[in-house]
Amino acid sequence: MDGGQTKAAPLQRRAAKPPPGLSTAALEKKLSLRRRAREDAARNLPRQDDENLSSAEQSVLEAVAAERARLDQQRIEAKADAERRLRTLAPAPQDFSGPVLDARLALKQAAGRLAHDWADHAREAATAREELRAFKHNHDLRRSAVYPASGLMQAGLLLCAALFEALFSAALFAEDDARGLLGGAITAIGLSGANVTLGFLAGFLGLRYLQHRRLPIKAAGALGFAALTVLALMLNLFAADWRDSMAELAGRQLDLGADASFHLWELLQLQSPQAIILLMLGAGVWAFAAMKGYSGFDDPYPDYGKMDRAARDASEMLSDLRAENRLELEAPIDVAKTALAARLEKMQAEFEAMSKAFDAAAIKMEALDAAARALDEAAAAAVHLYRQENTAARATPAPAYFSLPPPAVGPALDALGPAAALVDDARARLAEAQTQSAQALEGLIVELDDTTRRLNDAQDS
Repeated sequence: MDGGQTKAAPLQRRAAKPPPGLSTAALEKKLSLRRRAREDAARNLPRQDDENLSSAEQSVLEAVAAERARLDQQRIEAKADAERRLRTLAPAPQDFSGPVLDARLALKQAAGRLAHDWADHAREAATAREELRAFKHNHDLRRSAVYPASGLMQAGLLLCAALFEALFSAALFAEDDARGLLGGAITAIGLSGANVTLGFLAGFLGLRYLQHRRLPIKAAGALGFAALTVLALMLNLFAADWRDSMAELAGRQLDLGADASFHLWELLQLQSPQAIILLMLGAGVWAFAAMKGYSGFDDPYPDYGKMDRAARDASEMLSDLRAENRLELEAPIDVAKTALAARLEKMQAEFEAMSKAFDAAAIKMEALDAAARALDEAAAAAVHLYRQENTAARATPAPAYFSLPPPAVGPALDALGPAAALVDDARARLAEAQTQSAQALEGLIVELDDTTRRLNDAQDS
């Protein structure tokens, strides 16, 4: 009866008074206990060897017996009412296997729907990884692929380089172009666009294929790089020479200075500093574009970045599919979890209502117990008063039973023991239900993991 003791422990015993006319003083006055004690002592009553109560003591117990019987009847009725109410409020047993069985069936159905797509994506990811591994082995690559996450920034850098060359070249061409700044800008835009394009192609199709492991492809890369480099050189030399020609046609006097020392650009037949600047600017932009074409947009080794991206994309698609399918597989378990939680909450609410009913019954019973104890204590005090007076007045020793407490008028005061047992039993059922629910959920999680593992392994079948 741990539950009953736990509930009843906080209840302090109330100090109750006996009913009017049944207090110790009232009993003494009503039954003349002092007088009768002295009279019995004068007659040497009760005798020393007597074991039964004297008539005066019997009269005390009889005087309170009716009231005690009424209190005992109320206690019996309160006990029966409490037990009846607790049985009514006791948590009803719940079925925890039904939601679990439904969840397992739904889990198997969902696994059957997802198995085909899951296996296909898993095989595709495995194939892509195997192809990448074989590619690295065949081409003797021991490093990871290196390429930007997005080529947009690299394209922006190329555009900035082209725009820089176009603006600078436009200013140089506009000095001697009859069409003015607009004509120089048109020429500069075409020149910068062609220069950046040739540089990018030289890096992307030439430099990258120069390091290919296969000799024919390496030779083709070298040939392409040489051809594009020659084209870019011809383009920039032509532009520089054209700039000189435009200056001559405009009738400008070229200030070559009086210095007779050697100048590099004399080998290129360039006469003006503007032409030299235009040539150097074009060469710098071409080199920048070539480096961006070499490693700015993809891995420097041909097709390595493409293979790596294919394997990565396949793995990401498989990961996304697994995440989506995992959510779909978890849906039946979430439904079962909600159902189990609702049933546990119902049992918990019923147990709380039962506990409150027990507390109310305990309070009521404590009041009745306090009244019964007060009545017993008044009777015991009256009997003690009689024995005290009798012992003081008699010349012979008092009987031995005077040292014993007077017998109780009514039964022992433990009326809520069976009710507390009902509470304990309900608490045990609730704890068992919580254990069953937790074990059921753990079993579903284990089955979910097993199902996921089977779907992952299905690619090997």
